[in-house]
Amino acid sequence: MHHDFYNKSISQDLVSLIDDKILTISDLDPIRRYLPPCDRPKQNSRYSSIQDSSRYQYSLNIPKTISNQSYDSKKQTKGSIISNVTFSDLVIHIVAISESVRLQQVLATYGIQTQTPKQIEPLLILPPAELVKAYANLGANKKLGFTGRPERPFGVLGTCKVYRISSKTVLCYPLTFETTDFYMSSDLTLLLDNIRSDLEFITKCWRLKGRPIYVIMLRERHLRGPQKSELLELLTQIRQGKISSSICVRLERLQTAISSACIEHLDFLNTSICPASDWESVAVAEYRNTNDTGHYKSLTDVAKTPVLSEDIDYNDNEFKNFSQSELRDYICDTDISIVSLKDHTLATYELYKNGGLDWMIKENYRVRNHLEHLMKEAGTYQNWAVIRFVSSLLHKMVDSLAPAVTNLLVRGKIVTMGIFGYEETVIDKPMRPNEIFKILYSENIFGRSIFHAVLLQELLINIAVFMNTYPQLFNGILKIRLGWILEAIKLELEHLKTDTDETVTLNILSPNSIKQLLDYVLSTDSQQSTQQGGDSSEQRSAFQKRQMDGAVSRVPSNFYEHVWSILERTPGGIKLCNILLPQQPTLSDMTDYELNFSLKIEEMLSRVADPAYRCLVVEMFEAINVLLKRNPELRFIQTLDVNYLIDEAVKLFQHQTNSKESYQDFYNLPISLVGGSTGYMIRVIINYLFNATIQKSDTNDLNINTNIDVCKIS
Repeated sequence: MHHDFYNKSISQDLVSLIDDKILTISDLDPIRRYLPPCDRPKQNSRYSSIQDSSRYQYSLNIPKTISNQSYDSKKQTKGSIISNVTFSDLVIHIVAISESVRLQQVLATYGIQTQTPKQIEPLLILPPAELVKAYANLGANKKLGFTGRPERPFGVLGTCKVYRISSKTVLCYPLTFETTDFYMSSDLTLLLDNIRSDLEFITKCWRLKGRPIYVIMLRERHLRGPQKSELLELLTQIRQGKISSSICVRLERLQTAISSACIEHLDFLNTSICPASDWESVAVAEYRNTNDTGHYKSLTDVAKTPVLSEDIDYNDNEFKNFSQSELRDYICDTDISIVSLKDHTLATYELYKNGGLDWMIKENYRVRNHLEHLMKEAGTYQNWAVIRFVSSLLHKMVDSLAPAVTNLLVRGKIVTMGIFGYEETVIDKPMRPNEIFKILYSENIFGRSIFHAVLLQELLINIAVFMNTYPQLFNGILKIRLGWILEAIKLELEHLKTDTDETVTLNILSPNSIKQLLDYVLSTDSQQSTQQGGDSSEQRSAFQKRQMDGAVSRVPSNFYEHVWSILERTPGGIKLCNILLPQQPTLSDMTDYELNFSLKIEEMLSRVADPAYRCLVVEMFEAINVLLKRNPELRFIQTLDVNYLIDEAVKLFQHQTNSKESYQDFYNLPISLVGGSTGYMIRVIINYLFNATIQKSDTNDLNINTNIDVCKIS
């Protein structure tokens, strides 16, 4: 009896400790027997495997740098997706690697323990691209014609393991810190945000025996930027062992952390396939490049220098009429500084136009070499216009671009690449990186705008991240038109900067700022009335809302089903931008919920060249659907010409209001039956239904101030 009372008392004490969050279930059961077998950590084995973690989702922290109240309020209301499974006993080992001894000494004054690549020998740290090359030999067999693993990048879970390759112990730093493929890691604010996201993802999705090792690559330019304090704050949190309430970390020396790590043996590699000397040269390459430059820069002087925000007009510059010898003399005789960086870039661009990347500037120094040097200097000064311009000239491309496209396709989206107002390339199936590369650097994109070739990559990567973390942002968006979304971001930037006289373009914004603008554009409910709450300065006009909604290609829920019901009662078919969608065989070959029918409608909407007019087309379809649904006996006895109906609605509005800018004023009407655009549309639709012999009047008498071609072949 006394024994039972004692056990009951212990149980009550344990329950109290768990309720007070002093203990967790993982503390009572370290091997996690309370979980299903599939969710328990894998046992030690020679070959590890990452369990599918698609059911675990993690939230994304986006630090705010753009001051806008409406943006802040939107971020506060948007809930984060939190996994229902967390393991409080998982500790992530953090290994901080400094690129130089000098940087190591500076960080030591702040109490941050780091190591250099030399100090971790014989252990090696490789770029993730080298691990991809090593895995390319997995399954390769010339006799059977097997080429091995495709060259796909490794995610953060793959880079948290330790690899045994050809008698060498190897680690890889995450793709987040890669600088050779693209420039986004040069934005320290975005880099710190990605580090936190990586650690949160590892905490929720690690299912291997042993603790993950997360390698942080610290470079000298990180302490020269204006975000130096943010970096030191994160490193201090890591040293203290807590990034957040759910993320536990421990800053360790690599030699200490490796004893409890997850080790993967790559036995399919041998010294004949992968010589050990190759691994050594890669491991210390960055360290040697840093210490063999022959001169040092202060780690604190650049942070005091103001960052110049100025766009690059490469089509009309002062070096356009310089001779090649004059361009070479300027490049060789002028030092690179924060003031001369733009001029150096334009002078090098003129040489690039003459002979390409391999054009010689001086002995053993080509245009390619100088552009790489300019990109490093621009990264130090955070001059994003120069960084983007030079990256595009060097034809840089993100390693994870092809997986990002595939991620969007498997979620039922269609992707188009192009520049707003020009022809777009439709991507409706997974593509290889070289195929995407050809699209980005084709005449349609790179040939028309050098900046767009890299801006579209930024956009695609961020959209793929948002698709994983906040899929609800893409409700009503079937076709992701990157060029049009970029135009929506430009419109949003103009709206946010209306109170300042400063000229701000997308080219000079940091990648993190563009990511914030994209998030705000996608999360804004453009159907909300301008009269619904909030400060009037934060509200968009009806015209701005239509522009935004049309630019992101968003349609109301059940829109395609509504068009189907309209087509059922329109024997003559639906006509939009001189494209006819016949009733038959469309209804007999497709169903209302079929993706092919939705794509057919999107193809017609893609012919509309103006975002605001596209939104009017969607509103017209919705108005017709409501009218037909309430009057089931009605049907169209002639072809439904949507462009004609909109023109008639605008003419009716012009006649009643004596508007001088009829289309512009009509765009600014609210979506309402009384005093809004819907009222004019309904009257025109009724007239069209009951007057079959109506003659289409000439639309040239419309006094339209901005005469635009609203339809085009894209």
